Amino acid sequence: MSSNNQQSLDDIAEKIAGGLRLLGGLKQGAEAQVKSIVEGALDQFDVVTHERMQVQEAMLRKAREELSALEARVSELEAQIKKLS
Repeated sequence: MSSNNQQSLDDIAEKIAGGLRLLGGLKQGAEAQVKSIVEGALDQFDVVTHERMQVQEAMLRKAREELSALEARVSELEAQIKKLS
């Protein structure tokens, strides 16, 4: 292959690589813009994030456990009151 042909191929390869880098940057920018638009739209609705939902579920689970323990304690205290009566 002649040096002119090699130079032309190198130029083409460089232009293609540059185009791919540009497309990669555009893709990232487009993804960020779409994410921003979706988040803005969701902010208008009463939507809870997955993380916040997990926190709420954990709090509810803990409250149920505490309630169950308190119910058992009340039952025990009622039994002791009956014995004293």
